[in-house]
Amino acid sequence: MGLAAPVSAQVVKNERLFSFEDGVPAQMKAEASSLAISGVHYKDGTHSLRWTYQPGATLALEKDLKFEEKDPTGKDTYLSAFIVWVYNEKAVDKKITFQFLKDGKVCTSFPFGINFTGWRAAWVCYERDMEGKPETGMDELRVQAPDVAGELFIDHLITAVKVDARQQAADVQVPFVHKGTTNHWLVIYPHSLWTSDLPLNPVSEKEKADMHLMEKRFRDLVYLPGKVNQKQLDKIRKQYGKYRIVYKDGKVSGMPIFMVRQAEAYERMLPNWDKDMFTKLGMEMKAYFDLMKNIATVYLNAEDPEIKQEMREKFMAMYDHITDQGVAYGSCWGNIHHYGYSVRNLYLSYFLMKDVLREEGRLQEAEATMRWYAITNEIYPKPEGNGIDMDSFNTQTSGRIASILMMEDTPEKLRYLRAFSRWIDYGCRPAPGLAGSFKSDGAAFHHCNNYPAYAVGGLDGATNMIYLMSGTTFAVSELAHQTVKDVLLAMRFYCNRVQFPLSMSGRHPNGKGKLIPGQYGMMAIAGTPDGKQKYDPEMAAAYLRLLNAPDVKSGEEPDYLPKKMTGMEKKMKRELAAAGFKPEADPQGNLALGYGCVSVQRRSNWAAVVRGSSRYLWSAEHYLDANFYGRYLGYGSMQVLTARPGQYVTFSSSGWQENGFDWNRIPGTTSIHLPFDQLRAKVLNVDTFSGFEEMLYSDEAFAGGLSQEHENGNFGMVLHEHDKYNGSHRARISYHFFGDKIVALGSDIENVNKDYPTETTVFQLAAITPEEKAYWEGYAGTGNIFLAPNGAGYYVKGNTKFEKNFPQTTVGERSVKPTSGDWVSLVFDHGKAPKGASYEYAVLPQTDQASLEAFAKKPAYKVLKRDRNAHIVSSSEEKLTSYVLFETPRAALPGEWIEKTDTCCLAMVKETGKQQLLLTVAQPDLALYRGPSDEAFDNEGKRIERSIYSRPWKFNESQEIPVTVTLKGHWELDTDLQNVKVISADRKHTVLQFVCREGKSYDVKLVKK
Repeated sequence: MGLAAPVSAQVVKNERLFSFEDGVPAQMKAEASSLAISGVHYKDGTHSLRWTYQPGATLALEKDLKFEEKDPTGKDTYLSAFIVWVYNEKAVDKKITFQFLKDGKVCTSFPFGINFTGWRAAWVCYERDMEGKPETGMDELRVQAPDVAGELFIDHLITAVKVDARQQAADVQVPFVHKGTTNHWLVIYPHSLWTSDLPLNPVSEKEKADMHLMEKRFRDLVYLPGKVNQKQLDKIRKQYGKYRIVYKDGKVSGMPIFMVRQAEAYERMLPNWDKDMFTKLGMEMKAYFDLMKNIATVYLNAEDPEIKQEMREKFMAMYDHITDQGVAYGSCWGNIHHYGYSVRNLYLSYFLMKDVLREEGRLQEAEATMRWYAITNEIYPKPEGNGIDMDSFNTQTSGRIASILMMEDTPEKLRYLRAFSRWIDYGCRPAPGLAGSFKSDGAAFHHCNNYPAYAVGGLDGATNMIYLMSGTTFAVSELAHQTVKDVLLAMRFYCNRVQFPLSMSGRHPNGKGKLIPGQYGMMAIAGTPDGKQKYDPEMAAAYLRLLNAPDVKSGEEPDYLPKKMTGMEKKMKRELAAAGFKPEADPQGNLALGYGCVSVQRRSNWAAVVRGSSRYLWSAEHYLDANFYGRYLGYGSMQVLTARPGQYVTFSSSGWQENGFDWNRIPGTTSIHLPFDQLRAKVLNVDTFSGFEEMLYSDEAFAGGLSQEHENGNFGMVLHEHDKYNGSHRARISYHFFGDKIVALGSDIENVNKDYPTETTVFQLAAITPEEKAYWEGYAGTGNIFLAPNGAGYYVKGNTKFEKNFPQTTVGERSVKPTSGDWVSLVFDHGKAPKGASYEYAVLPQTDQASLEAFAKKPAYKVLKRDRNAHIVSSSEEKLTSYVLFETPRAALPGEWIEKTDTCCLAMVKETGKQQLLLTVAQPDLALYRGPSDEAFDNEGKRIERSIYSRPWKFNESQEIPVTVTLKGHWELDTDLQNVKVISADRKHTVLQFVCREGKSYDVKLVKK
């Protein structure tokens, strides 16, 4: 067995797979029919089996089918599947039947509809999808012909192979496959049957004008006018030639084309299976549709009639071939999950060639194909709730709107547009629980967590659609528009300038993830959410800041600035500049994302990003091939993104690179320093709801941040590592953000690991340039203050360990190969198996030696309490007191403001004037369910690993949690808030009740009575 090198050859050779390259197999027999090898149609290699049959004929394959029963333990969730491709030249409203026999007895079977032309595939799991009961040792396959004469071609037949049972899709030929799945990639067939609740109404002149405006806007988004050059033409001709498309006797043939995921048929066949094999062989459809899009663009740009005609002919040949290959209405290719990434340019290329397809008499066929794969009929029913999956925004919005705008201006098109507008509107609104895509606090969700790396793709879809429909009768609601705007503003706050923080990069903690400036420009020209202004001033300012290089005194231009702007970006920049908008200043203040377990403090051009995890939000995402060592990313890490004032802020300027980074020492975290082979994630397929992935949860609900009027804040987390690794590891950590300084506290650090030390990492900084290395080489590393070359200052209380490792050799984010770099680290070493350990330090992200020394002599903060129950810190400069109350206080709290609360919470009090206070309260528990953690335990009492997708509460609404705060003294509300009321008040005490939800912060102004 193995992978064939030439593209024209059989792709995979295996005893289970029949490709018919070497003649009719000896094990095959036919009754009332004939068998021959044909080179006219082929899906694997260059030949197929031609079966010409009479009514009731039979085709038989006699051999061990290699059926394997499912694993009775449930550890292996794969199921045996039968896989086949069938070609039909003449559609007939009939069925053939595949039967599987043992010793002449039919054990199981399934029907296959033949009312189609071209290639169709079926992946049918024996034990789940077929009628009857399969048996080990089945030794014959029979194909029963219908009651009419006909001819079919069969290729790429796999008698049985175990496949991931989550990924098969029903279609018109096999509508019974994987019945009941709710996976949004796999519901094409059942959802294609959905009908609209909206009436068919005549199209008004205003609606027709809006349709044409939207079509023009969409064309502007996906098509860049320009001159055609010889280099473009040569490249297109070369790429086109690789597909070897030819017509013979009115029939088209060429290189077989597959979707990338169809390589999963061979996962258990090939010892060195490569999931990207079709891409590497040049047979995957993404490149095919990319070429169709390029051909369409050149066709529209060409002025030479001969070039225009050539591009038209090439496009139609590719259209005919891919349609013949099975990219057509009713076809799902057997395994179709995540196909949206491969067919993105199918929709755009067909849309751009709308006039050509109409002239060729293929427009309605193309529309049907587009609506099928875009699952456009999903938009028909009124949404039952807010939100849609981020993948839908990313891969389906463009396809759906393209499939609708392709239509003539009919009442049906109008109904589709009304339904589409409503679907986008509800999809953009704040979604409940861990559902995608957008949250009320600005979080952007995928894989049940704030996940900007996935969100940028989805935000492309959301922002483009909001713009397309803006100012028309199809515009989304103010709430939907505002929600997406808030998500983008939050993203530009926690990114500095455009890079995602390491801890918020999901399974890609490599420093490469970036936000997309063009999305801000799109929202700027979409107008304000209320529809009253043509341009959104806030989004315009944000866009221009992200797009333009800042005015800097020194430093190299960072690599995140756009090297080449799209036509739309140029248009937006010109339009907004002409309207008089200027770039905003760097954002300042504080942001807390309850749905992200994130707190961010920004001053000057620096940002400090803290991220934790809880029983609702996973700590880190690991895949078999990604993020091997980032287990501690959600353990309360703090990444300080900074540079000298007036310089660019990048990961490099902040002292981070992947080479040589010790994943045990993620700044801010308290962790057990393990050998890398023990730190590496042991990725499993833990249940039928998930794949091979690890996203571990704590069993603690207390984790999150508070933001006081978006100026300052705090963050608290009860850390408890999952029992899969070191379940005895616990800590209570907090951050207190006071202006330009951050105070970090830890207490009750404990675990029973006697083999390796437990550390709290204050910093781990790379010496990337020769100057930085020279700086650290001469650094004494003594005392309680440390100043990094970029101006970040650190003040520590207690014994710490300062290390210089020149070089430091570690491993890559997704590689066991050694990487090295020059690094320095400062850690609190709590020893092995600590009990009751603690730490205290402060960070000043931009300072100098003199200021840091002055701070050390007289710290501008005071720790009032640091124990299991509470971390309380005051800042006289800021007139702030910050409370992280892990437990309900049993005694009066220290300090002059809050005496007690009736539950754990976060609070902050600011003295705003004589006898005036600003009180902020937050309950970080998202309360998607209440009571004890829903963990399951094994016989040893240890928590069992389960996927988030299996949790019944994952899409629950956040519940209300009342928090009662008793203040010292007699105060009255100077703010009228629905969520806050005075319960009682006398000369000594004032009792207020906050009704908290979604981890939000509630500010209330108080005056002394």
